Amino acid sequence: MKKRRRGRPNNLKNVVHDRTSRDLLRNAQVAPVEVDDPYEEGARIVVLRSTRHDPLAEMISKGQIDQCDYVAGRHWQAAWENAEIGRMRAIDPTREAVDGGGQPELLTDIQRRAIQDLKAAREALGQEGYQLIGDVLGRGLSIAQAARNRGLHSEADRKYAGKRFRECLSTLAVRFGYANREART
Repeated sequence: MKKRRRGRPNNLKNVVHDRTSRDLLRNAQVAPVEVDDPYEEGARIVVLRSTRHDPLAEMISKGQIDQCDYVAGRHWQAAWENAEIGRMRAIDPTREAVDGGGQPELLTDIQRRAIQDLKAAREALGQEGYQLIGDVLGRGLSIAQAARNRGLHSEADRKYAGKRFRECLSTLAVRFGYANREART
């Protein structure tokens, strides 16, 4: 009879742990993305990212847009969110009440910069392009829904709206300085 050794068995010396999720929902829309491994310094792992309500993540995962377009779209979304005026703050009962605190500043520097970015985007895209970007990235409509809102119902019309949306992202990438015009032609 063979003696058992203490410690790791020989067949487990080079085990790589698979942390891939196998329990996705039936209607999940996901794309693989490589990120830093939180458990091992300098290592990278592949995770699944939901793309259900994120047209930019879906398009970059399918190779329909490049990284410059993706970052420009995120820049526009951040400006859209930061330009919101009249944000309501929750009342914090743990803080002391103050009378006569004065009026808050109407526009913060972040809001001013965001409004300038949106104005520059509108000038670069034109009215129709800006509305398309606003519908998809601001209001959260799909490209097909944005096309239907414009009276475009056929498959060819939806493809046109998608192509126009990608052109708008490329224009924003140049306008916001993430790409140069020569590389886009």
